[in-house]
Amino acid sequence: MADTLFGAAPGAAPENAQIIDVQDFAREVIERSQQIPVLVDFWADWCGPCKQLTPLIEAAVRRFAGRVVLAKVNTEQHPQWAQRAGVRSIPNVKLIIGGRVVDEFTGVQPQAAIEQWLEQLLPPPPVDVVAEADALLAEGHVDDARLLLMQAAQDPQSPPGVPLRLARLLLLEDPQSALQLLARIPANAREYDAAEAMQRVLAFMQLAPDELEESPAKAFYVDAARQLAQGHVEAAMDKLLEAVRADRKFHQDAARKRLIDLFDWLGSADERTREYRLRLYDVL
Repeated sequence: MADTLFGAAPGAAPENAQIIDVQDFAREVIERSQQIPVLVDFWADWCGPCKQLTPLIEAAVRRFAGRVVLAKVNTEQHPQWAQRAGVRSIPNVKLIIGGRVVDEFTGVQPQAAIEQWLEQLLPPPPVDVVAEADALLAEGHVDDARLLLMQAAQDPQSPPGVPLRLARLLLLEDPQSALQLLARIPANAREYDAAEAMQRVLAFMQLAPDELEESPAKAFYVDAARQLAQGHVEAAMDKLLEAVRADRKFHQDAARKRLIDLFDWLGSADERTREYRLRLYDVL
């Protein structure tokens, strides 16, 4: 069965409740079903089987939290909705996805049967791309993580964690693409500070030596930028440490700040971050 029940009425989306008592069918069921599947339970106070079904269907829905909403319709209070939905006897349960009934059942069903029915009909749970990419990176599967993130980044609406992680992987091999990815991260995102740090690293790799004042630290600082642009991360950090040691105040403490930016780019779990933080502390 696949029927459009009602035209969606304009209005704000309802609260993100898992179980709701329907007051506005068009808004709370039909319109809501465009974002998440809605399981509609048509019931009445006088209906004994309805009362038997209630705890079973509520428990089943809680098992699928985040994937389906239970909308309860009291047919005594709203007989017009039951009539328009073609309800002939209660309890009647309809699963609505995208404004259409995809399946239904009538009468009391065991909780296990309801769960199996939902498992077959509900869309699969969304993949947490960021968490999956982090897991792959933690296991050393960098190529697999890069492929996953590149696929996810094709969606302009992907979460900020996707462009940030992909930019982190591409920073040395494809700086221009990394810069474009970082520009997608909004200023109110929690990843924004890390994105700014990586943008500073990219700018450092394109350093213009003529813009720097003369100092014993200058040669080390310029060499660090060159080493980093060639992909030699540890050599770059070594040179930055030498620059800090030679002249801490050079270019407004630039060498220490670039080391901090590199730590932010590599991440706190990276062994190089832990090692060079300690070495920077010793120098300071």
